[in-house]
Amino acid sequence: MAFNLSEFCKSTTPDNFELVVVELHQTDDAYSVKKKEELRSKNIRTISLSNKSKIVGLLIGPFILTYHLLKEKPQIVHSHTDLPDLLLSNTKRIFSLLRLKFPKIIRTIHNTELWATHYKIGLLAEKAFENDHIVGVSVSALKAYNELRIKYNLPISTHQQIIYNGCAVPQRAEHPFEIDKEKINIAFCGRFENQKGIDILIDRIKEINKEFGEIFLFHLIGSGTYLKEIQSLADSHLNVLLYDAVPNISEKLFAFDFLIMPSRFEGLSLMSIEASFAKVPVIAALTPGLNETLPPHWALQFNLDDSDELLGIFKKIKNNEYDLAALKNETYAFVSENFSQQKMIDAYSRLYAEITE
Repeated sequence: MAFNLSEFCKSTTPDNFELVVVELHQTDDAYSVKKKEELRSKNIRTISLSNKSKIVGLLIGPFILTYHLLKEKPQIVHSHTDLPDLLLSNTKRIFSLLRLKFPKIIRTIHNTELWATHYKIGLLAEKAFENDHIVGVSVSALKAYNELRIKYNLPISTHQQIIYNGCAVPQRAEHPFEIDKEKINIAFCGRFENQKGIDILIDRIKEINKEFGEIFLFHLIGSGTYLKEIQSLADSHLNVLLYDAVPNISEKLFAFDFLIMPSRFEGLSLMSIEASFAKVPVIAALTPGLNETLPPHWALQFNLDDSDELLGIFKKIKNNEYDLAALKNETYAFVSENFSQQKMIDAYSRLYAEITE
């Protein structure tokens, strides 16, 4: 989303308006290197606030960011997600000590679970923020922000709005996936973390294989804390394939028959929206934020705690009980109406213009 804003808002803002992408710490994995190259090719600058260590970035990042803000004097700082918010809050404290005026702040709230495991750190971050511009990527995300401020007994910003994440209709590009047309190809794309429910998916794949054999081929794409467990699953099951994170994955989703998202919580899932634009049906957990990306009463939703519900969906897929053409058209129409990239770009461009007037 930040990449899309940096690229496309340039065409809808004044000529002298420049967007710069700032990362907490230097990243050099294949995905990040490719994205930075793409940004540079479009004359979009990137700044890294530290070396490859996240911890070092959080410690020294506020001082490095202070330097860049004093040097470049931006009118707006737009923060995304919790760790950038924490770093930005400490940068504000440095400005306060120096009695310097801070740029206007926009915070986009991307999730429905905020500082759930780091209460005191979240409080430290939130205390630095006052009546800034708050954008929720969904109804559920904005609700989570308000609940967090109430929990911390802090004032709630009066500048609030919802801007749904938007996507362009993906173009088809060459993909690296080992598709087996004799099987039903199911993809998981994302971080191998608790939030994304990857641990649940590991257990469910074992249950699905026990129930139906290996008629489904699972493509697990990403990296994260559960990488070893995923590698072990792939080593012991011929119908589980593991891939590193793939750049521009939205252009390659068409290769799959279904996308599965067993997330415990989401702000608003771009992956679900991108899959619907690619006409790949999403098998989705009934999760706040994720459910807003799909039509009401979506046929492929399941409760995370009920393994029988998911097995029932896979049984119906195996037996061809779904009208897949109708499902694809239903979600394509839904995301086209609600999650166009241009709607998102226009909304943020208006916000940027309003703040800088």
